[in-house]
Amino acid sequence: MPYRLDVTQGDWPAEELRNGVEGLLGEATVLTLATAGHEHGPHANLAFFAYDDDLVLYFVSERATRHSHHLAEEARAAATVFLPPPVFGEQLRGIQLTGSAGEAWGCQAEAAFAAYQGRFPIFGQDDEVRRQFLTGGGVAALYRFQVEELTAVDEPHFGRRNYLRAAVVR
Repeated sequence: MPYRLDVTQGDWPAEELRNGVEGLLGEATVLTLATAGHEHGPHANLAFFAYDDDLVLYFVSERATRHSHHLAEEARAAATVFLPPPVFGEQLRGIQLTGSAGEAWGCQAEAAFAAYQGRFPIFGQDDEVRRQFLTGGGVAALYRFQVEELTAVDEPHFGRRNYLRAAVVR
């Protein structure tokens, strides 16, 4: 196991929480990323994401976006991943994540590319596009979000309004 969860709030076995978190990540494909910058204040955006066995999430974005500028200034970020509930206010399923994020370079870019293409096989099939992502030569870049803490809610599995908080230990 590359990482473990240190449950800091809630009464749930860490391995079951890990399975629940990875199950939610596997079912969802879009995250909401929250960043903040000195000039333009808070910002949220949506991005398709992939993830790896070390609980690092990867997304693609253009360098000219507000959130990319924010991440160049300050690597701290937050994100949510959730699945729409079948009924208003019931059977909530999602994860709130905090950590650090930034553009992936070198071997991190290779890991990001592999994870992203593994989840979205149509991504980066053109050799020139692949080269641009791996060398940082295009208008868009691969980004990595290393999760440091999370709060998970999965009412069908963890119970109603049972919010489980954990630190990610690597």
